[in-house]
Parts: sequence; C-alpha cells; structure tokens
Amino acid sequence: MSKLIAVTGATGNQGGSVAKLLLKYPKEYRVRAITRDAHSIPSKALEDLGAEIVQADLTKPETLPAAVDGCWGVFGVTNFYDAKIENDPGSEEIQGRNLVKASFDAGVQCFIWSSLPSSEQISGGRLVSKIYEGKYHVDAYIKAIGLPASILYTGNFYENMVLRGHVSYNKASDVIEFRHTVIKRDTKLAMLYVEKDLSAVTKAVFDQWESKKHELNHKILYCAHARVSAADIITCIERVTGKKCTWESLPTTGVPDRDIMYQLYNEKGMYGSKVLPDENIMGLGVTMHGIEDFVRERLVPHLGL
Repeated sequence: MSKLIAVTGATGNQGGSVAKLLLKYPKEYRVRAITRDAHSIPSKALEDLGAEIVQADLTKPETLPAAVDGCWGVFGVTNFYDAKIENDPGSEEIQGRNLVKASFDAGVQCFIWSSLPSSEQISGGRLVSKIYEGKYHVDAYIKAIGLPASILYTGNFYENMVLRGHVSYNKASDVIEFRHTVIKRDTKLAMLYVEKDLSAVTKAVFDQWESKKHELNHKILYCAHARVSAADIITCIERVTGKKCTWESLPTTGVPDRDIMYQLYNEKGMYGSKVLPDENIMGLGVTMHGIEDFVRERLVPHLGL
C-alpha cells in the first residue's frame, strides 16, 4: 500500500520539488500538499498532477492536526522569504515547532526537516542570524520530543539565480549580469540544485527509512554538491553561453538578518570542513548535480539564450 506523505511549502521551491518527484511514484507514495491557499494556480497544478490539496497554515497550529492526520511521512520546511517570517524572524521557529508537534501527535513515522546549522556556534557568537537559529532550534525540539526524523542541512540554492533574479541577460549590451548582496566574488558557498537533489535525497530517505532507520533517525544530511564561488559560476556561465558575465555585490539586502547570514558566509562559510558531497547522501545512492547542470538545464533557457 502506498504511503501518504504531507509536504509543506508544496507550492514553493523546496516542497514543490519534493511533491512533484513523489507524485511520479504513485505505487509508493500519495502526496498531500499543504498550502495556505488551496485555490491558487500552483495548488491547482499540483492537484492536476494527482496531489491531495489541504489548506493549513503553520502559524495556526489548530489547522495542522487534520493536515497530517493519517500520514506516514512529512516533509517540513519554512521559508524565510515568507512575509510572515521576514517581518518576524522568530516566526520560523514557531512554525517549525507547530509542525513537529502536530506530526508527533499524529504518529508520523518519518519526518524530514529542511534546516540549517547554528550561526552562533559557527561564528562563536559574533554573527547570529535568526534565520539559522530558528531552524536549528527546531532540530533540538525534534530530538527532545522523540519524533522519528532526518534533518537536511540545505546549501544555497542554484535556483535563486532565477527565482530571486540574481542573474539576468542585458540584450542591448549582449552581457549577462550577475548581482547578489553582501556576498563577495570569491566566497565559497555550499550549493544545492533543489529541484534535482533535495527532492532526490528526500525520496531516498523515505524509500530507505524502514531498512535504515537506525542510521537515519536524527541524522544530519548535508544537502550540497560542492563549495562554489560567484567567480566559479561566472566562469561556467561564460563557458556555456560564450557571453561575458559581469558581477556586482550590493551592500545590503535591506533585511538585517539576511545581511548577517551573508556576512557569515563571507567569513566562516556554512559547514566548516565538512567534505562535500556528503558521504551519507552518496550512501543513499543519490548523485548530486553541479553548476554546469543547472546553467545548461535552467539558467540558459530562463535567460532566453
């Protein structure tokens, strides 16, 4: 019998990638897409693919028991670009804890949580981002209440070049323009191709949970292919497109907590000396994808080249 999986953020980048991949395997999984707007165009698109659409809100814990009722597994994510979190960074931790509690109460057998390490620990208390700390505190709550779970430390997303408009094509000058904020050209970021790799890692954990629960329960999996700088990305873009690519780093995002996060990357990186790709992910049989894969498959078409 197929397992019912609830996916939060199902109309977004992370949750959407997980939902769409699982929907390709209807004999193994049924997908319950959790969304704040069950009537949105992205929600309808998921419904057309076979997902069950359930309206719920992580900021409203009373909506969550029904959303996860009967689920064998849950993919949990909060989005720090969400206005509810942007205006109140502490909301991310509250949302995560609400989902964890509801999942525990519902008897969920496999919870997968998209998270980040502690910025306070990485920086020795000098660069503390609530974006990092909120997710990290949820990790501790998962362990404290004993929810069966794996924790995914996600890298920076290649998709942000498209979704956040970091890379654009200036047709008049025939130049590709790469803009970011705070990040330096030579800062190495742990990078992740969400659509292909976060979804694949999540499915691999669900697939192998029953045979490897003793290995995977409360295990941290580092979901990043490699450490890549803006300079590396520019080199790849120029090689693939044959066009010049310029770089500009703007001084601020306009959101102090994000500025702190990016400065943390400049000074300390993300995962210390952790070797990437993670041997534990390779042990699940997942092959991670790199910058050239993303540039060819997503960025070049997005730019119209």
